[in-house]
Amino acid sequence: MIERLKTSRVSRSGRGRLARAAWLALASLALCASAARSDPAAIPGTALILPEHYARSIAALGFPGARRAFQIGSGSQVSGGDAALTWRLASASGAVRTSPVCFERDGVPVAHWWMVSERESVTFEAAAAPNPALGDSSLELTVLATVVWRASEPGESVLEVRVRPEPDGPHVAPWDALDDHGRSGEWKDGIACRDGRMLAAPRAGCVPVTRARGAGRRTGISHADAGELVTESRARMKSGEHRSCEFWMPLYPLAASTTPISGRSHREVVERARRLWREWMARTAPLATPDSLVNAAWRAALVTLIQCQERDEGGWVPIGNPFQYRDVWLRDGARVVRALAVAGLTDLARDDARTLARFALPTGALLSQRGQLDGTGEALWAFEQACALPPDREAARRFLPHAALALDWIERQRRVTRSLGLAWPGLLPFCDPHDAEVARAQLVGNDAWCFAACRAAAALARIGGDAPLERRALDAARDLRDTFDRALARTRSLDVPPSWQGVGLDWGNAATGYPTGVIPPDAPRLEALARRMWGAAGRAGLASYGRADLLHTYLGADLAQNALLAGRPGDARDYLRALLAHSSSTLGQAEVFEREGGEFGENLPPHATAAATLVDLMRNMIVCDWRDTLEVALGGGLSWWGGTRFENAPTRFGRVTVALDRPSPDRLHVSWTPVAVLTRVRVPDGARAVSALTPGARLVEGRWIECAPGTSEAIVQVAIERAGNIR
Repeated sequence: MIERLKTSRVSRSGRGRLARAAWLALASLALCASAARSDPAAIPGTALILPEHYARSIAALGFPGARRAFQIGSGSQVSGGDAALTWRLASASGAVRTSPVCFERDGVPVAHWWMVSERESVTFEAAAAPNPALGDSSLELTVLATVVWRASEPGESVLEVRVRPEPDGPHVAPWDALDDHGRSGEWKDGIACRDGRMLAAPRAGCVPVTRARGAGRRTGISHADAGELVTESRARMKSGEHRSCEFWMPLYPLAASTTPISGRSHREVVERARRLWREWMARTAPLATPDSLVNAAWRAALVTLIQCQERDEGGWVPIGNPFQYRDVWLRDGARVVRALAVAGLTDLARDDARTLARFALPTGALLSQRGQLDGTGEALWAFEQACALPPDREAARRFLPHAALALDWIERQRRVTRSLGLAWPGLLPFCDPHDAEVARAQLVGNDAWCFAACRAAAALARIGGDAPLERRALDAARDLRDTFDRALARTRSLDVPPSWQGVGLDWGNAATGYPTGVIPPDAPRLEALARRMWGAAGRAGLASYGRADLLHTYLGADLAQNALLAGRPGDARDYLRALLAHSSSTLGQAEVFEREGGEFGENLPPHATAAATLVDLMRNMIVCDWRDTLEVALGGGLSWWGGTRFENAPTRFGRVTVALDRPSPDRLHVSWTPVAVLTRVRVPDGARAVSALTPGARLVEGRWIECAPGTSEAIVQVAIERAGNIR
């Protein structure tokens, strides 16, 4: 079991991030095909069946605005926080295999799984959707279970369903869960109740028989141990015959005096969930590559980010996870804002940014957790991302007061460390973040994020039309970078240490290139840092955190971005492969897990920051505005030039649509929305540019195609160095 480097969820005062270092080759759709061969035929074609890479298969069925999410799995069970439904084939002879959870092919979180025995199989479909009758922050869940008799001889099938206070295996009790889990339940008019509240109900097509667990005879109504209720769906069946039943559960138990909600069938809930989720996804910037697994990962990450949105004081709030992290931290929220912005969810990104502004202190600092001095930089960077993609003057002006006060705070802190004559003057003071770095020191990441704060303040001022503030912020950024460079030269580190004192775990130092920019992404120190964090093999992938046997899903994302910007796209692709090869069967990511066995303890997937960094990396691999030029096709290999499309992608230069094509083996064709800056297109690994066939385009070092502002396409003749995608 994972050693949790966290403080209690009850206290809400602490929160750790965990990580890893290694790469594994991507198990792609070939694995999915082999898994599908043993799937029951009743699983619908809408399901995307993928392998599970963790020790347990767990997925979330939630919806933006809800205050909880339903947990699906592990095993054949669902939970809403106050009650759980678990299914068992009581009539099975021999072992019963339960599949991982899978979602729909278009990313919609409608859950599918199945159980198989020698004589019968059960397929499950579960969906959750808002129901106004339950309140504006609640959901209803329905589950359709379909039993198919597989044996040639007839027999009796018994599907047992237990209504329990909690599911088996890893789960987290919501902070607002009822305190009556030890009390016995009872059946009232076919509805499972506990302490006067309705928990769940078997519905259409289900004829339950209730009994006490272990009882040898049937009884009308009885209680099971520890508040558990048991019901059976029993039928005699012949070969090929199937039988279905439905179950219904509200996210929050209903008072028994409430009129039962019985209007929506399972099919109606499924159709509503699909429609509402497709409406949300239609608001995003569509991305498609020739790699269907990459496309599915993009959609799954967006579903996680959208699902991890609560409502508070009329605005959206970015939370860290549908289960144990239903709270806000600047370290995570800033990444979510960036991802939403680059994915085209501009309004949601700006609303989340306004929520982050609520962490502002009268001093000008922004802190979501005591001792995390990087919060000021992360917040200002998030404000800039929300207002610059694409640029919006009025949105930027709203954040200018925060930018000015934050600059005041940064300058005061730097003056204090100079006046005290500390060993590292002009940098931020000592702190204890009570989190990932696990050290009391002057953290390198704090100063990197302060540099990002100065740059973000300058960008906000430029967009908002405040020239004096822009000049002041740029002056502060130059001075801080000079101080940072001198301090780094004084260290004995060959890369970038986590703190100026040299102590602590790697965390904020990974962000010193991308996204903070205090060190150029192609600096040798950052490549050395990447090799150290990726492990002795020196190959890009997931980084380890704390212990060599703990792997982290997003700690290495900034290292991959550095490699992308430094002209090493193979490293970025390796990281993406490693991430997908360590994702759940619904393409969610646990924050940290054990290298051997994939155990994640109670730190359940999916994690919003892992989803956010995946979205950010994939976007930059296709269209990137990090520098002063529009850069296209930085990361995809040659295979991505077979029909990649990214539509209406927000950038600092406006909304851009990009298309990558390979009309013939020795021709590459790229088109994009014209912008007012130079456009640079990277020739993919495995090919070398021979000549530019479009007037106005020129080749640079056989690797780049440079096009003047206002250009909209380029055709280049290439020589293939190696067939296929590199690595």
